[in-house]
Amino acid sequence: MPHCILEHSSNLLDTPDWTGLLWEINRTLVATGLFTEPDIKGRVVRHETFVIGDGAPDQAFVTLDVQILSGRTDEVKAQLSEALLPTLAAFFPRTRSGMRFSLTVQISELHRPSYRRLTSA
Repeated sequence: MPHCILEHSSNLLDTPDWTGLLWEINRTLVATGLFTEPDIKGRVVRHETFVIGDGAPDQAFVTLDVQILSGRTDEVKAQLSEALLPTLAAFFPRTRSGMRFSLTVQISELHRPSYRRLTSA
């Protein structure tokens, strides 16, 4: 834990090293002292079909959903979001300056009593 799901519109002006960005997300999460690197799972999902607002082509988005087991305080979740937002922002300078751009981080909870995981040795 956590699961880091990074979604983005296909019209970004930047072409970041997505694997490098996932590594930076890992480093940021580990630096909080709340997670260990082997437990972090990251993935990137590109959306070809999307509509933002009025559908104007100069709008783009990147959103990171960090799913953690329930039980953390709102303050801890806010600290995680605040730590991750500048990490993400650094990877999209052209899009941030050249488009109407929404960059978001959300910390969501996985229901601890029903969450199950099977791992190999």
